[in-house]
Amino acid sequence: MHIPKNEHIARLKNIKTRICEKHPQLSGFFIFSRINIYYFTGTPANGVLYVPMNGEPLLFVRKGFEKAKQECPFEHIYRYTSYAEIETVCADLGLALSENALYGMETAGLTAQLAMLFCSKIKAFSQNIPAAVDNEIKYVRSIKSPYECEKIREAGKRQALALEKILPFYLNGILHHTVPRPPSILEQYGKEPASRYGQDPFILSEKNIAKHCVQIYTELEHGFLCRMSAHGEEIFYGHVACGDNLIAPTYYNGAMGFQGLHPALPCLGSEKVWQKGEPLCVDMVFNYEGYHTDKTQCYFYGREQDLPDEAKKAYECCFAVQELVLRRLTHGAVPEEIWSETLKLVEKFNFTEQFMGYKQNRVPFLGHGIGLSVDEFPVLAKNFKEPLQNSMIIACEPKIALPNFGMVGIENTFELIDNTVKNITSAQDGIIFIS
Repeated sequence: MHIPKNEHIARLKNIKTRICEKHPQLSGFFIFSRINIYYFTGTPANGVLYVPMNGEPLLFVRKGFEKAKQECPFEHIYRYTSYAEIETVCADLGLALSENALYGMETAGLTAQLAMLFCSKIKAFSQNIPAAVDNEIKYVRSIKSPYECEKIREAGKRQALALEKILPFYLNGILHHTVPRPPSILEQYGKEPASRYGQDPFILSEKNIAKHCVQIYTELEHGFLCRMSAHGEEIFYGHVACGDNLIAPTYYNGAMGFQGLHPALPCLGSEKVWQKGEPLCVDMVFNYEGYHTDKTQCYFYGREQDLPDEAKKAYECCFAVQELVLRRLTHGAVPEEIWSETLKLVEKFNFTEQFMGYKQNRVPFLGHGIGLSVDEFPVLAKNFKEPLQNSMIIACEPKIALPNFGMVGIENTFELIDNTVKNITSAQDGIIFIS
């Protein structure tokens, strides 16, 4: 279950190489966020990772020291209670932090309050402000090792099975009463709590469909915890919405609208019942041993011939965008150029104003890297000029909002390996019809 030692060696080598290229003046750098500490050490420690450019890394652990020792192969792992102790330990090891030297720092891994506290406790920072190395970390994480690709492929395989095979089987079964009625613990306990808190699981509400997804994902060993790297973004499994809820206002940084469970719990699905003639979109990420894949599957309550012509045209546009991206995802391609080409294609279909969200829900990107976090580099959007590299994993999610109908779209996760692009979250692309 532990990350192989050669992974740690390669990751540290890669980040040092990248920082040498972008910040050759730095003597070392500090990392604070648990997900980046995990990436480089194999343990999501509550603490600080210091990586000197010449020397072995030092992991400082505030809580969970013994657990860190079990999971991280580093020689230098230390307890600490104050940031001030870090400088003392470094000096004792012959790695003194010099006031004349320059250092790097992961700025997204700390609140402003903790960042000021950290800098105030490290004397070496009194002369020189540390340089931000966040983009260098994001870049290194965006290029996946064979070990990481294996995890992500497995996540994609299970996600495709869940959304393309098992969930449609249940949706059809519930409509036609061909699947057994699931047992209710509340009903077994007593009628009063069942009537007060329970909802008939055979009602195809967004919330119940989300519950079925969670059950399916759980049995397929979904890892429960889904991580976002963007400040303030949260996700729990993902979102389920149907009909007009697909264009409902939301502050989540995605194209799909939804109501969610409650204003305090903007996730999963609402009490709205899926009606005949409505689209349903399930946008729920899968996590396998820490690594994610992203997929949105669209369903339609009705026959294929009942799908409105405008929706057919919108789906045709989304599929054309996905095909364009499949052709353009090559080593050396520039993300913002792919985004620009996409907009020109969408314009030909006359969906410019509805592409990637409805009104205030519109987002200015087409896809994103994915791995230990759902939202990673690279981003298929304007101003992302760093060329794509082999061994990147990218989720592409063209979606089109349709007033008085909802939304149609596609989202799959693709791997770019040896200049070959492979869809790892779909065995049968397209809208699934439930009738």
